[in-house]
Amino acid sequence: MLSKKEIYAQALRILEQRREQTRLTAENHLLEACTRAPEISQLKKKLGQTSIQLAKAILSHQGNTQAILEQIEQENILTQQRIKQVLVEHHLPEDYLEEKPNCTKCQDTGYCGRKQCQCLRDIIIRISAEELQKNTQLKLKGFENFQLYYYSKIPEDTGVSPYDHMGRILQYCKRYAEQFEPHTNGIFMSGKTGLGKTHLSLAIAQRVLQRGYTVIYSSVSEIVRKISTQYFGREQGNQSEDIFEILNQVDLLILDDLGAEFESSFSTSAIYDLINARISAGRPTIISTNLTPTELQKRYSERIVSRLFTQLTPLNFIGQDVRTKLAADNKKF
Repeated sequence: MLSKKEIYAQALRILEQRREQTRLTAENHLLEACTRAPEISQLKKKLGQTSIQLAKAILSHQGNTQAILEQIEQENILTQQRIKQVLVEHHLPEDYLEEKPNCTKCQDTGYCGRKQCQCLRDIIIRISAEELQKNTQLKLKGFENFQLYYYSKIPEDTGVSPYDHMGRILQYCKRYAEQFEPHTNGIFMSGKTGLGKTHLSLAIAQRVLQRGYTVIYSSVSEIVRKISTQYFGREQGNQSEDIFEILNQVDLLILDDLGAEFESSFSTSAIYDLINARISAGRPTIISTNLTPTELQKRYSERIVSRLFTQLTPLNFIGQDVRTKLAADNKKF
């Protein structure tokens, strides 16, 4: 993983590229505008002479300097108004020649005064999330590959078939991905092994990523291992970006297979701290588990289980192991 300093340097380079792109866009707009309306070239030249006029007025010490300055300022305003008028006459927006940075707060510098701008922090989070995502065992999926026909159409004791039930869950997950926002409610997926929990959570991840949000998807085991490695590596001079902070700051965190991680007081504490921090901050988390409610209560503290069942939207997956059916079908070919 890149060091904290390397991530920061990469983020600054991205901002530099944004500033350069803004400058080039403004230059191209000016060239186009002058080609359409040559008068704009003369008006811009007139504005450029303002600094010379101001310097002469200040250094001459002749007449009423303040009155001269006010006159020059008024002429500037009229010239700028004329430029806007000409742009509109030639079917261009009146602000067509203005530079438009991605971030209007810091002008893509990354800082508002001495304070780090949120846009720079967002870039750092995005780069760090991508770094954390490297070498993950999970691979993104698509909703189009989710095979409903492997689920039985025979109604269960509830009167609903696995096919219909899972069809509703599929539609819910699709809507969730399309309507996702950073403060959307999280999801708690539960059910036996091989029923599609990982597939649908990764399909959500793929669509949310496509829409431009930051996402980290990983198994709980892998997340706990990374937190542990950094936590115990600090004594050896580990200078990487704070993993816990990155996990807490990303728009969507997906934790797969809760209950499969090595059980220890450290892992339990890390899981609770992470889930609690994101819920408290209003940031959505998708968690999946093969454990039953009873098994969860035996393994984890009441405060973790309470958070899972009261703060996340529950989706209970039903049916028979789809992966077994897929494997059987693949053997036929």
